[in-house]
Amino acid sequence: MMTEVYANVSGEPPLDEPMTDVSSSQFYGEGYDDSDKRIPDMTIINKQLGWNPKTPLKDLLETTLTYQHKTYKEAIKRQMSQASASS
Repeated sequence: MMTEVYANVSGEPPLDEPMTDVSSSQFYGEGYDDSDKRIPDMTIINKQLGWNPKTPLKDLLETTLTYQHKTYKEAIKRQMSQASASS
């Protein structure tokens, strides 16, 4: 879902490459402490807290990635203009 949302936000074509499952120790190196598989279960949260999300995950991803993409694009633009002003 995330690669699909990013493709929509960035305007870049979606990745055609298959996803590769890599453990956190392979990616980050030995000593990094994290769970390789996080599968949130909303039924547990609902039972214990009586809470349900109001915003779908896809919408949250789109909002977050849109903000990140815009912020990164602006930072690159600033860097480029500073570099050309220094030349």
